Amino acid sequence: MNRSLNEAWGPAPSQGHAVPPRTSLDDVFNGYRLFLGRHPRNAREAMAAVDCTLPEFFGQYLMRGEFLGSVADGLTGHQVLPHVTLAPAPDDALARWATDRLPLSADGRERLSASRSWRFWLLTILRDETFHAMLPAAVADWFLRSGLRDRVAAVELAPTRQLVGEVSHSSAGTISGWCANTQDFSERVVLELSLGGRFVGAVRCDRFVPGLGERIGGSGEHGFVYDIPREHAELAARGATLQACDAHSKARFGGDIYVKANLPGALDDLGRMLSAIQSVKDLLANLEQHLPHAIRQVSPPPSAYGELKAQAILSCNRPAIGRDATMDTGTDTGTAVNVILLETALAAAPVRRLLASLESQRQDRWTLTVLAAGGEDGADGSANDGAAASLGDEIGALIHPLEAQGRAVVAAPAALPRLVAGHPALAAGAHLVVGCAGTLREDAIATFLAALEPGTAQQAAVAYSDHDTMVDPRNGTPRQTIPLFKPDFDPIMLLACDYAGPMVMVTPEALLKAFAIADGEPPSSLHDLMLRLSDCIPPDRVRHIPSVLYSLEQAADPRSPDGLPRILAGDPAAVEAWAGRRGLAMTVRTVPLAGDDGQTLVEPCGIDPRPAAFPTVSVIVPTRNAPVLLRNCLDSLLRVRQAYPGPMQILVIDHQNEDPDSVALIAAMRDQRNVDVMPYHGPFNWADMNNLAAARATGEVLVFLNDDTMAADPRWLSRAVATLGLPGVGIVGARLLYGDGSIQHAGIVTSVEQGAIHETGGAAGTGSGYLGRNLILRSAAAVTGACLITRRTLFETVGGFDANWPTNWNDVIYCLAARRAGWRVVYDPSACLYHLESRTRGYFFGQAGSGTHRSDLDRLRAEWGALLDDPFHNRAFNRMAAPFTRMML
Repeated sequence: MNRSLNEAWGPAPSQGHAVPPRTSLDDVFNGYRLFLGRHPRNAREAMAAVDCTLPEFFGQYLMRGEFLGSVADGLTGHQVLPHVTLAPAPDDALARWATDRLPLSADGRERLSASRSWRFWLLTILRDETFHAMLPAAVADWFLRSGLRDRVAAVELAPTRQLVGEVSHSSAGTISGWCANTQDFSERVVLELSLGGRFVGAVRCDRFVPGLGERIGGSGEHGFVYDIPREHAELAARGATLQACDAHSKARFGGDIYVKANLPGALDDLGRMLSAIQSVKDLLANLEQHLPHAIRQVSPPPSAYGELKAQAILSCNRPAIGRDATMDTGTDTGTAVNVILLETALAAAPVRRLLASLESQRQDRWTLTVLAAGGEDGADGSANDGAAASLGDEIGALIHPLEAQGRAVVAAPAALPRLVAGHPALAAGAHLVVGCAGTLREDAIATFLAALEPGTAQQAAVAYSDHDTMVDPRNGTPRQTIPLFKPDFDPIMLLACDYAGPMVMVTPEALLKAFAIADGEPPSSLHDLMLRLSDCIPPDRVRHIPSVLYSLEQAADPRSPDGLPRILAGDPAAVEAWAGRRGLAMTVRTVPLAGDDGQTLVEPCGIDPRPAAFPTVSVIVPTRNAPVLLRNCLDSLLRVRQAYPGPMQILVIDHQNEDPDSVALIAAMRDQRNVDVMPYHGPFNWADMNNLAAARATGEVLVFLNDDTMAADPRWLSRAVATLGLPGVGIVGARLLYGDGSIQHAGIVTSVEQGAIHETGGAAGTGSGYLGRNLILRSAAAVTGACLITRRTLFETVGGFDANWPTNWNDVIYCLAARRAGWRVVYDPSACLYHLESRTRGYFFGQAGSGTHRSDLDRLRAEWGALLDDPFHNRAFNRMAAPFTRMML
């Protein structure tokens, strides 16, 4: 499609027509290239411009100081455009995007197609009336008042290129010279060099040449120096003809030059350089020997994982099964395992690594089932020739030897249920389902099998483990190894992403049940399989192995949206199918999030449940002598009551308010705004006053809310109540922000060591947290009573809040009691409020001091014991550090 946006949108929205489309990652990357002359620096910067309207999107670039300082001055003067360090000229992909997405006149699009000069392109766009008409009014007004529009209009446009310059050669094997485009001195020409008909490299003409600016105009930064690479030195040594051509037009530049270099002298220089490099390597090796001894004394962050993995000092990397277990035979020849390679779009390299790691397993009784698209399955469940042929020659060469040995089966996806049920070669004791090929640790299969063995508890039917992902940028920057330390089984977080995969061990019985749920259809993805298993397998039969049993590799290219590594991802179609099986209505979409490192993406599913009917809700707000806070809170709740689809009661607990403003406000809200009021007398007891209010409340859902909270979006309660309606959910907590926008609450982590602590407190409100946890719907050990939404039936079943804990811990204890009764506590980041609590208060300390805190913590341990061990806080993390920030050595 090659039409302007005003054709795609119709006339402007102000005239009552279509709304401009929203931006995508592809728009962001192309926008950075075109308007700022660079790629986004990281995933976080890219995500900041996603999902806005295109007028807003263009305005973001034009109003930046970066655009004014380095781009606009280059367009209207002689300053070098940053674009020329990115590429010598716009490429075909950018040209297609510009003509398809930019709102330009027909003449403007035609002019773009006539040139590939960055300067000509930008001037054409900024002078186009259709483009100006699309800009937000504030941007267009600024563009006019700043004088930039007049400056741009005064510049002469020249779409053609005219190159001038010189090329010379020195006897040391160095090519030098200069080249400039006299029609656009801001362009930095790229020359391709060939020696004796062999391409030897390309060079950008961007060095300053003294006196050149006075000779031809411009800044004089058009020179270059290029050393012939070592691998081509033999050509220069014996003599060859050098030719240069323009990388953009491929036209010859200058005449032929005979090159003959002094190779022995150059090799001497190279030898001295190699000697210096070896000295540095020796120094680094000496430091590396001392590193393990130093690092044992600290608790490192997850970013240090890659450096520490090889040292084997992280507990998550140690073999889960000791060598004594296999001392007699060297292998485990017990239970057979069928490895099901679920993905059909296979690449040879990861499959080769997977097969090599299978061959090295201590458990040597395994077979391989490969699903191949391309044909229908045969009557015996095997794949026909079309399906097998779709693997390709390289994959086929890896699989066919195993087929000949009877250790591999190639099947069409539709054949998988029949194969699992009856194929003689697949009569396995367990199935290792692989959604993405990786490298298994040598004890991985044996460890998976051990997790499925009957024990004192109910036998597990599904087992999954932690893993790590090596991100290879392939652009000269260091590799990054990211650990995925996962929570214990969480059906709620499973709605967001396949955090358990991409490898899980499943018993044949459980796998067949998962097939039966969808009328025998094989799963479309591992996320689909895990959601099916969550439907038919009790949560206590899904076991998490807190050890890194396998590794993945991902290539990364920060210059492309598709090149950003995806650490976790969800399958919206699988979540929609899960909701359909349960009769739930919900909207599911992909929500890309920048990882905590800023370089990776987490792409969970965002779900919006739509209940058939909304229950009655009672919002309970205790207050004492805080009229300003209470007014903000109640004004916010009145807006929430208008937005909530069902009946909503607001009940204020009047705890001996004496401040005249507080008394008057409560009376006015009661008389004029239909706000209920319950007097409470006596010393402060948060649990007791809320229990009394809950008994007077009329709602099926109870919401306990502090008077220092305030909602930014009145729909937060509708969202929280819809989440409360998900299967098994008894309590929902909100994402709470301090007044400055940083995180005050994103769930509570409990432990025997610390009792309870807020997760990621003080972090940036827009930050995604470890594996996206801050912005993903998931279970939590507990949530704060500052905003706690719960079912009345659950509240009455567990006896409400424990009045023996009048000040602190009562919200945590209520959550522990709910979990003990079989209900889930859920953190929903989409329900977001401001909590104006002081950042210096600390969570559970209050005025009583640390002595009281220690006493309360001892009492909490005695009463709740092992239930304090948070199942969602992986044991790879240090329990005495802030949650998800420090690893255990």
